[in-house]
Amino acid sequence: MKLDFDINNIRKNNIELLDCQVDLILRSLEFYSYTYKFIYPRTGKSATKEENLRISLVTDTYEQILNQYANSHSQTENQNYDQNRKNNLRKIV
Repeated sequence: MKLDFDINNIRKNNIELLDCQVDLILRSLEFYSYTYKFIYPRTGKSATKEENLRISLVTDTYEQILNQYANSHSQTENQNYDQNRKNNLRKIV
């Protein structure tokens, strides 16, 4: 896989995924990163610029998805908590 960072054609993407889909993507990125670091290393040769970019891209993507998932999960919990409080107040009144 040849990496081509054309900064003129970068666009932001937003997708909605189920928790199980996010989990699958995170596990895949972890496996790819692990494989590339520990199983595939080139013996006696230093990593090329492209190889360093690839592993950096995988690591950064993993961190970004993990952070967005954590934020989404905490927001959902807060919304559920607020809704439960409102429902409980209605029952009292």
